[in-house]
Amino acid sequence: MKTAGIIVEYNPLHNGHQWQIKQVKATFGSDCAVVVVMSGHFTQRGEPALIDKWARAKMALDCGASLVIELPFAYATASAERFAAGGVQLLAATGITKTLVFGSEHGELPALERLAAALTEESSAFKAALAEQLELGQSFAAARQEALARTLEQPADAELLKNSNNILAVEYLKANRRLTSRSRLKPVTFLRQGQAFNDPRLQSALSSATAIRQLIKMAPRDVANQLQGLAHTMPTASLATLLEAVAKAQGPLFSDDLFLPIMANLRTRSVESLENIPGMGEGLAQRLVAIAKTDVCQTFDALVEQAMSRRLPKTRVQRALTAMLLGLTQVDYQQFDAASGPQYIRVLGFDKSGRYLLKLMREKAQLPIITRGSDFHDYPENDVLQRQAQLDIAASDLWQIAAGGKPGSDFDRAVVIR
Repeated sequence: MKTAGIIVEYNPLHNGHQWQIKQVKATFGSDCAVVVVMSGHFTQRGEPALIDKWARAKMALDCGASLVIELPFAYATASAERFAAGGVQLLAATGITKTLVFGSEHGELPALERLAAALTEESSAFKAALAEQLELGQSFAAARQEALARTLEQPADAELLKNSNNILAVEYLKANRRLTSRSRLKPVTFLRQGQAFNDPRLQSALSSATAIRQLIKMAPRDVANQLQGLAHTMPTASLATLLEAVAKAQGPLFSDDLFLPIMANLRTRSVESLENIPGMGEGLAQRLVAIAKTDVCQTFDALVEQAMSRRLPKTRVQRALTAMLLGLTQVDYQQFDAASGPQYIRVLGFDKSGRYLLKLMREKAQLPIITRGSDFHDYPENDVLQRQAQLDIAASDLWQIAAGGKPGSDFDRAVVIR
């Protein structure tokens, strides 16, 4: 059976996502099984997902995916580099996926591969140029782009890093290069369709997930308004799942729903204890604690806006706050890196083809396959696996409590079967 892997968030799954799945099948054959590695209850921007991971897995299966695997919290909420590495490592570890598919604003591999090679090898000239730009106060992203423009044989390639999906594409290619030659995936990129991924305007059938979330945030409980506003932007099955979750008060969830525990942490913890959290360096911990002790901000967005700067972009601040809530530390990352990444393949859902893939995975996978929370107890000797699982379970519990539900969903909820 042909398979292709995609690393996603589906927050929520919209027409552009379904277009990508259809393109995979058009390219590799209608019988090609799509294996999806999907973020769990929190996303790469450091925000809670709109609806829970099982509902989003159902969206994926209804729209053409065959198997949905969870990207562990420690990778789902990390920088683009770590997010991509975790997803690529999981796809390779299945033992059944040979092709990695991703969208990009550029739409062609050669220039993206050149950038990935330069950033993997990091020449001495590049390192010197990067250090110089950082000394000038540039953000890391801006400093890296300028350093590449100064050192690449084809400087125009650096311009591609102005686009979010190109950046992620390069990180996927970097992660793939770091796999052993036997486990490397064949990369395929499709030209991203529709709005820019962070465009907040809901203006076409291929509107961004950001625009869709923005509309929902304006009327989070008005199901009728959501149906009218989103019917042209999401596949029918995907929209139905979203509206069902909202009708049952199982979402939508936004960062403001976590504002009180965030403020409680910032007002009761020392700067020193926060500095061990990923992203809290360069004075961010001190800035956040100082802001929290004033009356300046009354919302999550206000807190982030007060804390961010040219060197501390919005997504970094949000990720650091999410890591703080779940107790993720720099030591965790060091241990995960030493253990070579994700330690298990957590299955969230599958269809008929996915059931067959699971059977193959049990023979070929390089990591344990987890289908229910209790399966984690079968590996007590693996401390890194247990810590990654602990973070995933805590993330689910935090999401459920904030959404008005009960903790323990990782043990109570069954795999989604279509």
